[in-house]
Parts: sequence; C-alpha cells; structure tokens
Amino acid sequence: MLGPIDYIAVGFKGNNFDGSILSELEKAVKSGAIRVVDLLFVIKDSDGEVTMAEIEDQHKELQDVAKAIGHEGDMPLLTEDDVQKLGKSMDKDTSAGILVIEQLWAKGLKKALLKNDAILLDEGRIHPDIVEAAVKEVKEAKVKK
Repeated sequence: MLGPIDYIAVGFKGNNFDGSILSELEKAVKSGAIRVVDLLFVIKDSDGEVTMAEIEDQHKELQDVAKAIGHEGDMPLLTEDDVQKLGKSMDKDTSAGILVIEQLWAKGLKKALLKNDAILLDEGRIHPDIVEAAVKEVKEAKVKK
C-alpha cells in the first residue's frame, strides 16, 4: 500500500546550491516521514531550450547523494511532457528540481481509514503562506474588537 504521493517543482537562478536542501530532504527521509519516489532536474538555457537531467545520467557523486536521500529510481513518474510544461513557466538561464515524494507518515492512517470503510470525499492542500495570512487576519480582527 502506498501513502499519498505529492510533487513539488522548485526553480533556481543559476546553480548555486549549498547542500542545505539535500540535507533537509535527507532528514525527512531518515525520519521515515517521506520516501523520494522520483527526482528530476530541468534546465532552461539562454536560448530558451529546455532539457531534463535524470539522476541516472548524472555523475557518481550526485547519484550517491540521490541514494542518500532514498531515491531508488523504482517509480519513474515524471515524463517529458511534465518537463516541457514546467519549462514553459521558467525564465531563461534557470534550473528547477521536480521532487515526487510518498508521504510515509500517512500509511498507518490510510490503513485505519480503509479498515473502517472510510470514503474519501475531498482532498487538497492549503499552502502555508495562505494559512499564515488567514491566522494573522483572524488575530488582527480579534485585536480590533
């Protein structure tokens, strides 16, 4: 049984990475919260040409880092169409990473829900910035009263 699968696509200007992103990702993997299902890099050059770089095609050091964060390459979900769609929204001379993760923490909850014949009625995600803004608005409204 799989837990919920999510993806995140993040863009970067240039290629100046300090390792902190991979370090935090590794912590989440080692804690058992998530599993890295797929990982892909996208590059848009100065001419607007979009290319993808899969982990398997990278140098050994990057492949080792991918293994350290739990990427096994066993579930390639990202396609060329995904890359081109993302590439259209990217500025020239930028790169992006697309990360697909399984939410392992939710597997027990999913199992319990299925055991109790629960039916999914809706699902979604609320971005943390929206939650913070809503909480701030409510607090400010209480202060004004």
